[in-house]
Amino acid sequence: MKLRGGSQLSSCITSLPPELLVEVFVWCAVNDSLAPLTIQSVSKWWRYLVTSSPKAWQRVLLDGRVHSLSFLRAQITLWIERSMPMPMDVELHIQTSDNILPILSPLLPHIQRWRSFTIQDKQERLFLKDVNSSDSHLTDLRISIQDDPDRMHHQTFIAYEQHFGMQVDILHLPKSQSLMPLHITNLKLSEDSPNNLHSDPRDILDFLTVCPELQTFCFRGWYHNEHPSIEPLPIAHLPYLHTLQLKSTCMTRAILSHLDTPQLVNLYLSHLNTEFKLRGDYNEEGDSEDEAHDFSQSPSTDRATGMGLRILINRCNPPIRLLDMDYSDLRTKDFRFIFERLPWLQDFRIVASDMSDTVIGLLSPYILSDKQSPQIRLRYLRSLCLHNCNRLSGDAVVNALVARVKYTNEQPALVETLNNVAIITCYMVRFEHGERIMELLGNRLRLQLA
Repeated sequence: MKLRGGSQLSSCITSLPPELLVEVFVWCAVNDSLAPLTIQSVSKWWRYLVTSSPKAWQRVLLDGRVHSLSFLRAQITLWIERSMPMPMDVELHIQTSDNILPILSPLLPHIQRWRSFTIQDKQERLFLKDVNSSDSHLTDLRISIQDDPDRMHHQTFIAYEQHFGMQVDILHLPKSQSLMPLHITNLKLSEDSPNNLHSDPRDILDFLTVCPELQTFCFRGWYHNEHPSIEPLPIAHLPYLHTLQLKSTCMTRAILSHLDTPQLVNLYLSHLNTEFKLRGDYNEEGDSEDEAHDFSQSPSTDRATGMGLRILINRCNPPIRLLDMDYSDLRTKDFRFIFERLPWLQDFRIVASDMSDTVIGLLSPYILSDKQSPQIRLRYLRSLCLHNCNRLSGDAVVNALVARVKYTNEQPALVETLNNVAIITCYMVRFEHGERIMELLGNRLRLQLA
């Protein structure tokens, strides 16, 4: 169909007042997100109007099914600039949830300007209560690695009092090359499908390289006993990380030994013990057999955890103040290593350990030679919790703690003394042992007999 009087119609449009013409542009952008690009090519006047009208650029439709990642990034850059200072309505269409972070990563630093977010036609309104949203940022990211798209969670963003959080369910971690830097401070990464899921430490470390501002990182996995990579793994430099938690994984050695965390203060190692032998042959310094030959139900993972800690400590000497080991153990030689190289440790908690009398004895004062005065390891240790450590004899616990407390009481200006000791259901610690410790510690001791 051909319009009659086309020249008159064109003349009528160009004669419209600028305010009305801008409203027409906005209406076009609502119906076709890329309309502003077409409009700006019509004439210099229209280009001037549309590029100077932020309302025409408020709708950001990112279609990963049609456009390449490079196209979408160019689109995002242009829309962010031209929609200023108006809020943005972000819409995302994707073929797989694995594309969420690669597409959105350039936009996440501007989340305080988002008014709404729509993914696959499901809208999520973003708003903050009683907070200046211009000061709010995306700080928390939770990633759940799934193997079944039908079980995936659908809420993507959460608005807290002063910041935003993001929850993403994906099949595979995106590669660092596909991401812009993520300015998050808290990351929780979990494997939530044990059957067909095999995460790779390379993918985890590679992802961490785009999170340089991380302050806390928690990883919860499954016990996949895979062959280690032949190729070198990347080092993740996390200069601000102060809290690290690893739980239920066979990748402890690979992860710990490839982190650079010079500000790490709190380290939580949970459920890392396994009875089966981990795959892989290593010959690094410290990999030799433990000279103590102490009993262990989990010798392979004890070695892996200990070697991961050794390499981490040697790389960046982190000022760890809290070490919490829950169903996670070390060889005797590794306990000695960390006790001698974590001088700032203040709080040591260990649950279900096979640690021997030799290990608890390391907390006692020692003399290197007849010409030297006694010295002590972990000179700032204030809190000690032994929970279900059933290889420890009551006499060894008494001897170590009594000797330590007597030494620290005599030198309060040089070392800290224990002000909180918990001995909980350690099988060979009996009532008479508790009485002997109580005489020195008093109410600083919490004793629960097995």
